[in-house]
Amino acid sequence: MSSRVATALAFTLLCSASLLAASTSQAAGSAGAVSARCFSQKSFRSSSTVCEYRFEQPFLLKGYSKGGSSTLSYAVQCGNSPTWPLKSSMIDRKVWFRRSLTVRGAFSVLGAKGTPLAAKRCAAKGKGKGKAALLTVKLKMSKRVTRTNLAVTMDSSLPWGK
Repeated sequence: MSSRVATALAFTLLCSASLLAASTSQAAGSAGAVSARCFSQKSFRSSSTVCEYRFEQPFLLKGYSKGGSSTLSYAVQCGNSPTWPLKSSMIDRKVWFRRSLTVRGAFSVLGAKGTPLAAKRCAAKGKGKGKAALLTVKLKMSKRVTRTNLAVTMDSSLPWGK
């Protein structure tokens, strides 16, 4: 009798684990999701993320700024694609698109329609030179902010922002 119970318990655990894994993978992204490489870094009062942006996909910047307002800025720049994770010295100083806004509490910002044109400029500039378009995102905390979080999602099913 105890072997039947053990077998049934093991079977139940295996089935529930596979269902959990299936639901987790579905929740991770839609059919239009792009697996872009991203590199995130946190410092004392800011967090930043750099992602490959060669797919010209709509993107979502989501997170929170607890305790006050923070500055969220994002830009499209060119960089040397063979080096990963990217060093800041490998990113061109020329910014092809930039947007900055103040966020407070939970925020959700859709990427602007001007970013694909900026990415095309990087692709044209980098033909045969190993250049790639990069999306650089920075969330800078004000003095009153106690905690922040930032997540970057690229997905073709997302709408474009203004």
